[in-house]
Amino acid sequence: MLLFFGNNAFSLLLAGIALFILGMRYLENGFRAFTGGALERWLTACTSSVWKSLLFGGVTTALVQSSSLITLLSIAFLSAGLISLTAGIGIVFGANLGTTTGAWLIALIGLKVDLSQIAMPMLVLGVILERNKSASWRGGGQVLLGVGLLFLGIDQMKLGFAGMDAALDLSVYAASGWKSLLLYAALGTLATVLMQSSHATLMITLTALAGGQLGYMDALAMAVGANLGTTITALIAAFSANNAGRQLAAAHIVFNLLTAMVALAILPLLAQWVDTLSSWLGIDERALTLKLALFHTLFNLLGLLLMLPLMPLLVRVLQRWMPAAVEPDEELSQQPRSSALYLNDAALLHADTALRVLQQELAHLASLSHQVIAAALYLPADFMRDVPARQNLSSRLSIPPLAAREDADALYHRHIKGVYGDIIAFRSRLDCELLPQQQQQLMDDMLSARDLVEAVKAAKHLQGNLRKYVDSQRPALCEGYRQLREQGRSVLSVLASGSAQAGVAAERGSAALSQAQQMFSAGFERQLHEQLRSGELDGWQATSLLNDLNYLKQIGDHLRAAHDMIYTRAALRAAG
Repeated sequence: MLLFFGNNAFSLLLAGIALFILGMRYLENGFRAFTGGALERWLTACTSSVWKSLLFGGVTTALVQSSSLITLLSIAFLSAGLISLTAGIGIVFGANLGTTTGAWLIALIGLKVDLSQIAMPMLVLGVILERNKSASWRGGGQVLLGVGLLFLGIDQMKLGFAGMDAALDLSVYAASGWKSLLLYAALGTLATVLMQSSHATLMITLTALAGGQLGYMDALAMAVGANLGTTITALIAAFSANNAGRQLAAAHIVFNLLTAMVALAILPLLAQWVDTLSSWLGIDERALTLKLALFHTLFNLLGLLLMLPLMPLLVRVLQRWMPAAVEPDEELSQQPRSSALYLNDAALLHADTALRVLQQELAHLASLSHQVIAAALYLPADFMRDVPARQNLSSRLSIPPLAAREDADALYHRHIKGVYGDIIAFRSRLDCELLPQQQQQLMDDMLSARDLVEAVKAAKHLQGNLRKYVDSQRPALCEGYRQLREQGRSVLSVLASGSAQAGVAAERGSAALSQAQQMFSAGFERQLHEQLRSGELDGWQATSLLNDLNYLKQIGDHLRAAHDMIYTRAALRAAG
């Protein structure tokens, strides 16, 4: 605090850096809100080839002036399975090239124009619009606030540097030869890591270069370090992503590290190339800030040319090193405690990615629920493992040996409750703004998860009587529970088949299953009344079968409702 009161120039510099970083945050948040989800849709539409991915990464980064935002967005979409690793790498490589536009804007405009005069009306209008209830207007206001704060921050940093020739002279760190270059590269990396913005580091570098506080070659090395420091964003994001997201974060680190190493190794040669290109472009030899911006573009382009031929090899190595998670195919009793496979914090960055991984996790929960319900009904082991779409439903189920009877309650706590808990926790952390249709989808997804859990709970209740009566010496009672088991097998098999269908076909299958369940229930109740009249069953046994018939109906109803949401309506949304 004493530094702020004792040195006005230092205060201006730090305030400028803070305003610059705050402006970046407003610009990122405002752009996401202003696009109303369009940025995410563009991402999925513009990644059909490597060149499209490169172009998308470069253009969007130039628009939002944040390679970190585009990198995080790419990691989120790759984690959600919405883009391929090749497309994600292309976007990140393009973002590195697109971020060079920031250096040009600062060198061409930021250091030569009184930006505070432009910033003031932007800030006033931005505050007014940001208070609007409409997401688009509010996002537009945040964009204006972001740009205004960026301009104001640049202006404050210029004023701060102008009065700090003695207090903060970057030339004091200068050494000789490679030692000096490596030191300034390290300073650039450290500044970017601390400020979480390579643009802020470049602004400091350009201002110090323009003020004569930094040598030209040292400024080039500092720019290389700033580029290397951006890998910290991908590294932090990797901790909250799944293996797919970590693959992209690793690709980003490899790209920036290799580019920085090559650029530093041939820095004198790159400086000569910059001089040659400057003369061709008509840039004055003394315009060091413009030459630095040109260098920043040149060495990022060099990195792109180096890495593009290696991209197929890089993809194979990363996929082998960090394979994607797959659902285990062994029986539930042989599996460790289940947890969410697809949910990851990186997907929380955007509504589309969060909803996508939630859909994937619901399909995982549906698969586990099928297996637990099958176990509760004492269905064969191969059926519990696969819940196949094609079964010989006319085959008569036998009474399983005691060793093959799984405890549904134990399976519920081991495999269902944990995954459901992860889904609830993920939902509670989702705080990005949702469009109306996204809010409806989220509500449908949470209802689907609850339906799956309720179906398993009904199966647990059914197993209570099934455990006692499945091998009863009373033929009618034993036969009744065999019919309930076979009807449960039919429901699971039909739903497994329906999950592979989409749209209208799946809706017809769901309606047919509902009708079949009603017919089975009506026939089963008639059979019970006849057996009561004939004395084959007593009232106690008949009520047990009726209660379990109701539990079987609950299983079917909850599973159908969940499948209609997860598969049928999801397919209709995608088609629409």
